[in-house]
This record gives sequence, C-alpha cells and structure tokens, in this order.
Amino acid sequence: MSTTGKLMLGIAGYLLLASVAYWFLSYEAAGSVLLLLSAGLVLITGGYLVVATRRKAPAASAAGSAEPGDAAADHGEHDEYLPHASIWPLGVGAGSVVLANGLALGLWAVVPGSIILVASIFGYARQSRHRD
Repeated sequence: MSTTGKLMLGIAGYLLLASVAYWFLSYEAAGSVLLLLSAGLVLITGGYLVVATRRKAPAASAAGSAEPGDAAADHGEHDEYLPHASIWPLGVGAGSVVLANGLALGLWAVVPGSIILVASIFGYARQSRHRD
C-alpha cells in the first residue's frame, strides 16, 4: 500500500472519530454531518489510491524485469496518458460560475451558463480523445 493511501485512510479515520466526538460534545447535527461527509470523501480518495497502487504493482515488477532491448520496455507500454495544456477547463469553470449565479439571479444567466458549460465539456472530452 502506498504512503499516500495510508495517509488518506488515516485522515478518514481521524475525521470519522472527530465526527462522533463532535456529535457527543456539541449535539449539533450540521457540524457532525459535515465532518462525516469529509471523512467519506477522503476515504474515497484513499481507497482509489490503494486500488491504483495494487493495479500498478504487477506492471511495475514486469517492467523492471524486462531487458533493455525489449520492445515493451522501450516504448513504455504501461505509461499513463496525461493530456496536454488546454483552454477547456477554463470554459468549464466559467460556465459553472455563470450557471450557479444564474440559479440565484434568473433564467437570463442560466441559459448562457449552460451553453458555455456543455460546449466546454464536449470540447474537453473531444480533445482528450485525440492523443498526439
């Protein structure tokens, strides 16, 4: 198990205990629920890191045993794909902000926010499918 995964699972356990202690010391529902939800989110992240480390372990040991002239080792068959720099996340953020403000201000801001958000999501998905 990776160090990061252990750290995240430890933080999730701490937040869970803090949630229980907060409930019994203050009897406030909102704070207890927020601490409990925070523990759940950190638990999801830690669980993902643990699973990702276990999946990667056999591939790393196989790559380490490969000879230098091996085609799979030379071409990085098990490398992860990281997308190039993109403008689309800015559009997703701007569309989300306009849409969220539109929920409070009115339909005149919801429609353009929705259009910007949907167009940016489709553009980002289209760009991520085309690898160089």
